[in-house]
Amino acid sequence: MALREEQILRYSRQILLRDVGGRGQEALLEGGARLEGSGPAGLTAAAYLAGGGTPVVGSESRLAPAAVGFLASAEDVGRPASEVLARVLPDVNPDAAAPHAGGRIAELPAAWNGEAPWVALGGDGTRGAVVFRGRQGCVWCFGETVRTLQAPPMGVLGVALGALGALVFQRLQLGMGPELGGRWLAAPGQVLELELHRCAKCREAK
Repeated sequence: MALREEQILRYSRQILLRDVGGRGQEALLEGGARLEGSGPAGLTAAAYLAGGGTPVVGSESRLAPAAVGFLASAEDVGRPASEVLARVLPDVNPDAAAPHAGGRIAELPAAWNGEAPWVALGGDGTRGAVVFRGRQGCVWCFGETVRTLQAPPMGVLGVALGALGALVFQRLQLGMGPELGGRWLAAPGQVLELELHRCAKCREAK
């Protein structure tokens, strides 16, 4: 697809980035993300992805009270994320309103299927965690790691985790970075390596 003039203006700051450029921005617009989540981490990720041009569609998960204040109002609590995002995302970015087939970004616990990228948003009770898989990443190692995590944190740490998750998702869309990995978010701005739980096959391959 060729970028329209208004899109060149809308995404000018991203297009100027060496790792994105015009072709990268086209890839973000052609991709898509299905959000499975109803808390601050998931809604923040949806807003950042939409702002960057990735179309986002929500699941039928019902919005939690903690999501109020970011895309969602008190009246949205209990409503499906799909309904709320379909209403509010066009105001964030009209390019992100049309749902496309694409990857998945989800608050844990969640089921995983369909095409990559996959980005899991979770935690361990004190830290946030992002575990990710590109198209070539091992499904089993991803699953083994995700199973060790709990639901993502709420509050400010949950919002920061959603922003990190969106960035990781976009990098995978652009073919950047490793195909499999994880990061801890100990506090907003403090990102640490998360050691993966390798499956038996990958352990033997080493």
